[in-house]
Amino acid sequence: MTGRFLYTSAGGRQARDQLRSRQTAQSVPLVADASAIRVSPDELKATILLFYSLLDEQQRRLFAGLESMKLGHGGDSVLAEFLGLDPHTVARGRQQLLDQNVTIGRTRRSGGGRKRAEKKPPTSSP
Repeated sequence: MTGRFLYTSAGGRQARDQLRSRQTAQSVPLVADASAIRVSPDELKATILLFYSLLDEQQRRLFAGLESMKLGHGGDSVLAEFLGLDPHTVARGRQQLLDQNVTIGRTRRSGGGRKRAEKKPPTSSP
């Protein structure tokens, strides 16, 4: 019977709310208290992923690291699977927060990428 839950509420509405709360807590690891949420797990997951997609690279890593700390042991792998990240990225975000090693302004260090191509004057055709 491990992993099974019995809901014995006399009211059908309360039993449905309890079941939805349990399903949300199991499918969306970012929710601490699913009893207060009145949306389906799929809607909540879509909302979190939409918010996550609006963040830049550093903000995503830091958000994942913060949420991983809330989950505790094993949070890196749970969150990495939920957000589609590498667990090392989540761990790096968590470590950046703990070390207070956060850069403001630029997402990436300057000097990376391809070197600029030299502009040449247009050639005239004969």
